[in-house]
Amino acid sequence: MDHLEISASDQAARSADLGDRVPLDQIEIGHCARVTEVDASEADVEQLMAMGVCVGRRIMLMQTGDPMILKVLGTRIGVSARLARHVKVQPCLGDMFGEG
Repeated sequence: MDHLEISASDQAARSADLGDRVPLDQIEIGHCARVTEVDASEADVEQLMAMGVCVGRRIMLMQTGDPMILKVLGTRIGVSARLARHVKVQPCLGDMFGEG
């Protein structure tokens, strides 16, 4: 029973830390965000990871639409709107590279 209580409190703390998460398809053009969660099928997660979209990665939305154009690791990639809905992000505090 103690284990369940600890897990619940840990989960609540994590949720509070990630309170301003939004789906990737809801950020604005030119805005930087850090990927906090990818809630998709294993195949979709693998596809996103192959393109560089994974938890902890900073990305920038360059163009909306389907596909969305993202800047990831200095490269522009296209991600379908369907996949983008499964990626949760948090706004970056500094610039793309953590400076400022």
